[in-house]
Amino acid sequence: MKKLKVISTVVAGVFLSTLVSFSSITKVKAADTTDNKPGINWMNGSKYFPLGANYAWDEWDNDFNDNGWTTRFAKIKADFDNMSAQGIHTVRWWVFCNMYASPLFSSQDGKGVCTGLPDKWTDHMKEAADYAYSKNMKIYFTLTSFDVAKTNNSFYHGSIIDDPTIRKSYIDNAVTPVVKALGDNPGVMGWDVINEPEWTISSADGGNPGDSIKGWSLSTLRSFVKDVVDCIHQYAKQPVSVGSASLKWLGEQYDFWSGLGLDFYDFHWYDWATPYFNPLKTPVSQLKAKFDKPVIIGEMMPDTQNSSLKMSHKQVLDGLVNNGYSGYMLWAWTDASVNCVGKTAPDFDEFKTEHPELPIDMPTMPGLKGDVNGDGVINGRDLMVLRQYLAGQSVNINKANTDVNGDGVVNGRDLMEIVKIVMSK
Repeated sequence: MKKLKVISTVVAGVFLSTLVSFSSITKVKAADTTDNKPGINWMNGSKYFPLGANYAWDEWDNDFNDNGWTTRFAKIKADFDNMSAQGIHTVRWWVFCNMYASPLFSSQDGKGVCTGLPDKWTDHMKEAADYAYSKNMKIYFTLTSFDVAKTNNSFYHGSIIDDPTIRKSYIDNAVTPVVKALGDNPGVMGWDVINEPEWTISSADGGNPGDSIKGWSLSTLRSFVKDVVDCIHQYAKQPVSVGSASLKWLGEQYDFWSGLGLDFYDFHWYDWATPYFNPLKTPVSQLKAKFDKPVIIGEMMPDTQNSSLKMSHKQVLDGLVNNGYSGYMLWAWTDASVNCVGKTAPDFDEFKTEHPELPIDMPTMPGLKGDVNGDGVINGRDLMVLRQYLAGQSVNINKANTDVNGDGVVNGRDLMEIVKIVMSK
């Protein structure tokens, strides 16, 4: 017993010293795959079918701030526990909503450059992603939204879109630190550059800017998206997309987002669009724009039974998969007026059970000794997950990979062997 205590103390010390290496990444973009089954191309050549809901935030624009984090994270974890119990495997979560609180700027008048992130912002994003992973869930982070273009607030940061200097400061000092910190995290599904940018595109170019929203040319938005996509591909393994407001702008009436290096396509479906742009009537293969990447529904009306569809989510999902679509996420867990709490069960679990061919569960990379979490690399995160497992916490591990010494059990000796592997890198 005394010897095991000594081992545990040594491991704890080495484990803490390895945590600083999490952001070291070598792979620069999501891996392509020739597998034509539904699902997006995730990390390390694996496929993943996003089945879930939008969170979409707990405290608008402030979710990962260090001030009040302990209390906020306790609520977030409880929400994730409840979502998991209702069959939700993927969560879309907004990071910088309209930028009133994050990231930081030198001024709030639209002329200030982005200077960085609030304290411990990426640390808390990693905590959230790690917790999601422990629940067999992934987070689809939406970096910002059309809300940044609203001109009726006491602040304005839409200049990240059309001012080259401010755009670069946003990419360098907000986007880059985030994707560097989480670019190989197995709890991250992917990255959404901007939510529903069509509401900021001029009507002359086919967009629909609302009241008190600054409108830009399509070319300006495409330039912004391309710059952010290039940054994410430089530092992250996970795939990148744009949350288009409707199939109208994603392949049917318009094709706004192809040719920008996106790894999959994402559109939102609410009942206003059903008579005109209905994916149950239009397979991916029949979209007017011929996409070479998977297509998902990143926001879906939560109450399909009382919509014009008159269908359950299970029925809608079956039809979408038959039509070649690769993911489905309801709006929204925390929206008081358009809420999806209680709308996913039992449909999501029944759909998952009836479609074992779909990669809805956590993709793993078996066969790499020491790769506890199955993400294809061995680093400090594997040590953390194994410590949680040995402490009796409910986390997912690849036992074949974790039994490093081959004695048929997973214990502290395997932890010591993985410490050696990590420290030798």
